[in-house]
Amino acid sequence: MGLATTPAYFMRLLPPFAYDASIMMTASHLPYIRNGLKFFTKKGWLTSPEVEQICDKAAHKYANRLTKVSTMLNSPPKKVDFMRAYAKHLRDIIKERVNHPIHHDTPLKGFQIIVNAGNGSGGFFTWDVLDKLGADTFGSLHLNPDGMFPNHIPNPEDRTAMALTRAAVLENSADLGIVFDTDVDRNGVVDNKGNPINGDKLIALMSAIVLKEHLGTTIVTDARTSMALTKFITDRGGHHCLYRVGYRNVIDKGVQLNKDGIETHLMMETSGHGALKENYFLDDGAYMVVKIIIEMVRMKLAGSDEGIGSLIKDLEELLESIELRMNIISEPKYAEARDTEAIEAFRSYIEEGQLEGWELDSCGDCWVSEGCLVDSNDSPAAIDAQMYRAKVSNEKNEELGWVHIRQSIRNPNIAVNMQSSVQGGCQLMTRVLRDKFLLASGMDQILDISEVEKYPRFGNMG
Repeated sequence: MGLATTPAYFMRLLPPFAYDASIMMTASHLPYIRNGLKFFTKKGWLTSPEVEQICDKAAHKYANRLTKVSTMLNSPPKKVDFMRAYAKHLRDIIKERVNHPIHHDTPLKGFQIIVNAGNGSGGFFTWDVLDKLGADTFGSLHLNPDGMFPNHIPNPEDRTAMALTRAAVLENSADLGIVFDTDVDRNGVVDNKGNPINGDKLIALMSAIVLKEHLGTTIVTDARTSMALTKFITDRGGHHCLYRVGYRNVIDKGVQLNKDGIETHLMMETSGHGALKENYFLDDGAYMVVKIIIEMVRMKLAGSDEGIGSLIKDLEELLESIELRMNIISEPKYAEARDTEAIEAFRSYIEEGQLEGWELDSCGDCWVSEGCLVDSNDSPAAIDAQMYRAKVSNEKNEELGWVHIRQSIRNPNIAVNMQSSVQGGCQLMTRVLRDKFLLASGMDQILDISEVEKYPRFGNMG
């Protein structure tokens, strides 16, 4: 198949191609030396436990020579250019749903759209989707693939990626800027006024679009989203289900809710991963952008020049947010046990009342105190990483914000996310976390807490 995006690898399992399975090699936005494999069947992506089972069985068979490894094929391999078909699929969706009254086949005529592919695989969206629909894409950035990523990390959470895209939008007076990650399963956008839209803002934007079409639907996000986002969703007639961090967890929760009869059309993680029920629950950054573009054109046809940013003007701005990392001080083989020990100690300290004003959080029918948002149905999903979220109040019982602590799946460290609606709230919560938990419990002996030490003294870690 050659160079392709992650969503395209799944889409080729559907008609007219209808292959049985596909395997993709990618490092995503990570350094080129960290390539891995993604496995797809017609049911979707394989989960981490499923991939581990495959690798364990393959390693066992190889070690015991229970199977012969042959490079001989019954028939020669055939190269299929599915990216062309995938791009046409996206173009057709835009044409059909915009249904432009004057130029049906070029509904983006008169719009300037900047694409920043970050030297990943997203350049196709410029020349094979936007250009062919009549858009002006002059000013687009870093379209040619280069796994060394010479300009910036291809990541919609990356400040440089968003800043460069914002500058290009403003310089060219563009209507929209798009930032893709390497394999185009994530995205962020910039509106016509140069406002970056990622994280909670991107989820709010997609929620506003989806709730126009499916009033009353449930929207699943990871537990790092803000209380302001919950208010934004509920004010528009939606329901907000906070769930475990990890885009597969979030998407799988949406699938399960639909099976249980709870209409759930959107699942998104703050990282930019997102899926829609209408798109096979596929984690597809390009499809998300297609939805945003369609709404942008519809607004213009309706006589509005405000741009897509106006859809989230009611989203309350978050005052403070920070992510800190604590590396595990251990041999790699003991790292998982060590970080589990630390996270479970965090839970115990809160339950025992040793962190005054801290309370394990609950979100809807998903309880953080049961392992951070464990399913309440009869077939709960396996826990891939331990995590907890706590609401924090001061001595006057005034809400400061929340703290979310979790194991990293890919690296031997613990991530600590905080949000606060109070000036200096994150620094205050960090000091309490350091003094009343990490130092008091002795967890500083198995964790590198240098970032936690530094943040209360110097503030912004960026």
